[in-house]
Amino acid sequence: MHSAFVARHPIFNRRLEVVGCELLFRGHGWAEDERPESRERATATVVLNSLTELDLARIVGHRKAWVDVSREFVLNGLAQAIPAELSGLEISGAEVFDEELIEALDELKQEGYQLALDGVDEESLPAPALALFDIVKLDVRALGHERLRSLVPRLREATEGRRCKVLAQGIATYEDRDLCLDAGCDLFQGRFFCRPAVAGTRSVSANRLALLQVVSALQRSDVELSEVEQLIARDVALSFRMLRYVNSAALGLRGEVRSIGQALALLGLDNARRWATLSVMASVDDKPTELTLTALTRARFCELAGTELGPGRGSELFTLGLFSVLDALMDTTMSEATELLPLADDIRDALVDRSGPMGELLQAVIAREQGEVSGTRIPHADEYYLRAVIWAGDAAESLFAGAPPLALAPAPASVPPRAPEPASAVRPERGALARCFAAFGRLFGLAG
Repeated sequence: MHSAFVARHPIFNRRLEVVGCELLFRGHGWAEDERPESRERATATVVLNSLTELDLARIVGHRKAWVDVSREFVLNGLAQAIPAELSGLEISGAEVFDEELIEALDELKQEGYQLALDGVDEESLPAPALALFDIVKLDVRALGHERLRSLVPRLREATEGRRCKVLAQGIATYEDRDLCLDAGCDLFQGRFFCRPAVAGTRSVSANRLALLQVVSALQRSDVELSEVEQLIARDVALSFRMLRYVNSAALGLRGEVRSIGQALALLGLDNARRWATLSVMASVDDKPTELTLTALTRARFCELAGTELGPGRGSELFTLGLFSVLDALMDTTMSEATELLPLADDIRDALVDRSGPMGELLQAVIAREQGEVSGTRIPHADEYYLRAVIWAGDAAESLFAGAPPLALAPAPASVPPRAPEPASAVRPERGALARCFAAFGRLFGLAG
């Protein structure tokens, strides 16, 4: 049986909150050189893997997971195998929206499914079809800003009487996002949040420089617990977070910890430095939380996948992934950001130029974020990525929702590849899962 793997692309609202994720299919399981024989089989793989092998809630949280479906997928009755409470259905605007398809989509709407239209042909798409969709996706790269600006109000007029949201996809920069915002778009998708908000060689602002100085001090090889204590004690919010963490039920301490020094002694220097660095980065309040989640995923991936680079480098590799978003976090170039930190040359070269073995780690994890097939030589990279995504979701929840981090200790020197743990937090009802197996079993049998 193939192991499960899907990539996720976050969907943001106007406040840069993640409100959903699009699930993308990448090959059969972990294999990187295989392509889906059909869109039906690709969709079936995404859904079957997500419902049976993966913990969907730990990949997308409590948000809607959007799955791409085709005309044939809908007409063959396979869409009903996807639980409506877990997923939304996305269909291409290039499909033929005849009476048969419109009737099938209307039936799905009556059963509680949310529908998204990927692209819109103003000339051929009938009004009854447009009225079925909750979201219309427009590609900024294909349309251009001027055409997007003229198309959005026409969509509003065509869907008058019901609130159909317009999603701008393919957004590469914050400037693009602002233009889409001004055009009246409601939702946004793209890698813009991983880039600096201001292009060029702008210097680091004073408030971010103060945060960066704290991070820099934490990374010094000769830093002592007393120095870490002073750095944390200067920040009331950071101090509160640490005390809340060490006093949480998950640590199982008998007595209450009341001082930062006492908390640091319990955590140990390495875990204290790592936890404090994460908390400092998460405290940049005008950046989406998805940026910290991306940093955590990259950090954990580098830590797991980089074991071949030698024992004892787990902490460095975690830092490598964590700092790969420094340019976006500090709104400056990566070159300038890294000049302010005491980093080893190979880490700095990897961050700035993506060079060397560490640079290959970053290239591998970024390719997987984007759902791209990569020619990486890193063994079991897809499996490590999925494990990193799940771990990062739990760790990010601890930073933003008050729960204790999942595991901040360095990874073992050797991490043998293993299949992801089965889903436990969210499961579809047994009836839905049975329908899923029945419908997809028939599809895979025909495609087999």
